[in-house]
Amino acid sequence: MDLTLYLILAHFLADYPLQTNRLAIYKKNHVMGIVLHSFTHFAVSALVLLPFLYETKIWWGILIIFVTHNLFDQIKVTLGKKTKWNPFLLYILDQVGHLVVIYWVSVYYLGKITPQISGIWRFLYTDRTFVSFFLVLVLVTYFYDVSRWTYLNMKTPHPYKRDYRTMARNALIVVIAFVLYWLTRS
Repeated sequence: MDLTLYLILAHFLADYPLQTNRLAIYKKNHVMGIVLHSFTHFAVSALVLLPFLYETKIWWGILIIFVTHNLFDQIKVTLGKKTKWNPFLLYILDQVGHLVVIYWVSVYYLGKITPQISGIWRFLYTDRTFVSFFLVLVLVTYFYDVSRWTYLNMKTPHPYKRDYRTMARNALIVVIAFVLYWLTRS
């Protein structure tokens, strides 16, 4: 099976709900913050790909993502400090760069791999709607919140504070949509 969706989920989990404000600030001030954040990506990718870790090339794929994530985040921090680049543009370019690497690793390096699991876990890993559900949930909550703040912060700088009310509303809409889909599919 193609692991693109799984690696994208791992990326967005590590970049958003698992990245605290403290870590985001630490990344801007110390290279070790970027390394720590990239290790989070490594660990989350390994957890999401747990049924596939018997393949050596999975570990190499995760390592490629780890190294490039370090590199891209360091470039983003350096450009943000030393140039007048638009912060929102840097943010978008950073995310696009990560997704391009993930796509390349999953499609061209890893290819199709069969999970080494059975029972309900095999169903959950092979029915892509469960992975899609969690991915969409992260996108409409944390990703939306951070992206909105990054854009608005260009015009009126202010500290980041998660908007849990909007995140909960968006999450409820996604949950309802997926539950309706699961109840009505044949």
